[in-house]
Amino acid sequence: MPTERVPVGKPTLRSVLQGRRGAFLGALLLAEFAAAMQGIAYSTVLPVIAAELDGFALFGATLAAGAVAAVLMLSFAPGILRRIRPQRVLLTATVLYLAGALTAALAPSMMWVLLGTVIRGTAAGLFGGFGMGAIGALFDERERPRVFGLFALIWLLPSVVGPPLNALIAESLGWRWAVGWPAVLVVVARLLMGLTISTVPWERGSGHRVAVGFGLAVAASLAVGAWGSTVAGVAGSIALVVGVVCGGIAIAGYLVRGLPAARRTVIAFALLCATYFGATELLSLTIVQGLGSSVLVASVAVTGGLLAWSLVGLRPRPDARPDPAVVGPVLVLAGVGAVIGGLAAGGGFGVVLVIVGAVFAGAGMGAAYPLLSSEPFTTSAPTSTAGSMIAFAETSATAWSALVAGGSYSALHGGGWRPAAALQIGYGVLALLGIATVIVSARRRDATIGTVES
Repeated sequence: MPTERVPVGKPTLRSVLQGRRGAFLGALLLAEFAAAMQGIAYSTVLPVIAAELDGFALFGATLAAGAVAAVLMLSFAPGILRRIRPQRVLLTATVLYLAGALTAALAPSMMWVLLGTVIRGTAAGLFGGFGMGAIGALFDERERPRVFGLFALIWLLPSVVGPPLNALIAESLGWRWAVGWPAVLVVVARLLMGLTISTVPWERGSGHRVAVGFGLAVAASLAVGAWGSTVAGVAGSIALVVGVVCGGIAIAGYLVRGLPAARRTVIAFALLCATYFGATELLSLTIVQGLGSSVLVASVAVTGGLLAWSLVGLRPRPDARPDPAVVGPVLVLAGVGAVIGGLAAGGGFGVVLVIVGAVFAGAGMGAAYPLLSSEPFTTSAPTSTAGSMIAFAETSATAWSALVAGGSYSALHGGGWRPAAALQIGYGVLALLGIATVIVSARRRDATIGTVES
């Protein structure tokens, strides 16, 4: 089925949202909004769940299980998406999601919450690969940056209203309602997607060859590292280091083998996500523990970064000079540097520096994210493969950087380091990742590819 196209010219918000493909995109954005509310609901009330079900022994595993399951599913997604029609993929992902959400909401013990999280993560991996591939198939290279720029805006509102709303629901109705109510939004969004899913072009194929072994190694490494981050002593530290090192190598191996014609682009994208989301992971901790300020101030920093990302990302500039895909990582790196400086300065000035750093980093993501996530579709790889690789890069790099940032802080703080000093070390590691992002992104178009993908 031919893909709908808009008149040639600079893509506008109206142009990408018009017609049946625009209706599909609107439903996909609603599904992303619902997923954001679901994820925030889980993170908000998980401590309450663990306390009520006497399940703190499984708290760390449950926290990491969704990401590990999503990465595992994404390892197989390219082949699955080439063999199964979009309608069936959407139905399967939705049924799996509902099974996971209900399992967690009705859980009699923490083990059932863990199981529900695994099922929901599997569904998220399948849906994420499908959604990215659908964008690649429906929109051309001029339009994709504009489309990807919308996703940060969709995350902004849940990030601001999600935590207090879910806390209120958990307090008044109980945690089961807090983790269950977003399922209504998800089902509505998926039903709306089903009305226009025939718009998504699809041809059965044998599946683009990907290095599934590397993907399995990533999932295993993340699981080992997550376990190590919850265990005190030498064994836990060794497991954390092994998980981080092996996970990083496996992520790079999977992306390079899976999409060789865009290997530098997907590596740069993964590094960008690792740097930014790793820094965001530590942001509230930095404000509250590192600088002794309040949770309210921490929310200002987090919201400021997301707002900057949303506003800059709404108007991507793929043809601008200097290259926004390089300027963006530079801004993220500058933001990380400002946070390190804020921790060193301390006091009110330090808090201001951290907030400024969050805004800089968010603006950098807004400049670079839409471009780096769009470029892999310009290769000859099937759009389902390119979409799965992009989703894999973001999901795995985000989970990996959470281990790097959170794990390093836990290990150092547990070893007697002051919070500010431990956080500076964590941000120092993220700064190295930021430098690597700038270098790889600047060189991504210099790669000479001798292999034609099929």
